[in-house]
Amino acid sequence: MMHQTSETDAPLREVTLRDVIADCGGASVVAAALNLAKTTIYDWARQGRVPDSDLKTSDGTNYSDAIAGLQQEGRLTAAQIRRLGRRL
Repeated sequence: MMHQTSETDAPLREVTLRDVIADCGGASVVAAALNLAKTTIYDWARQGRVPDSDLKTSDGTNYSDAIAGLQQEGRLTAAQIRRLGRRL
């Protein structure tokens, strides 16, 4: 998953969870939407991934699905967000 330029389609750098959180409006927006502490979202961004133990909300919703829905540009799917920062 790389950012690409529109002119050359040359990869610039990999998309990170921090990029996705920023696209959602920031840690405060994501935390409020997921009913979590902002520090939790900062921890995820620092780790570069949503921890396996935190993949589901208290109501059973998948955090990655919720984050994917919050994106303003919507570049990544929930499955792609789940894979961020993980060795494949």
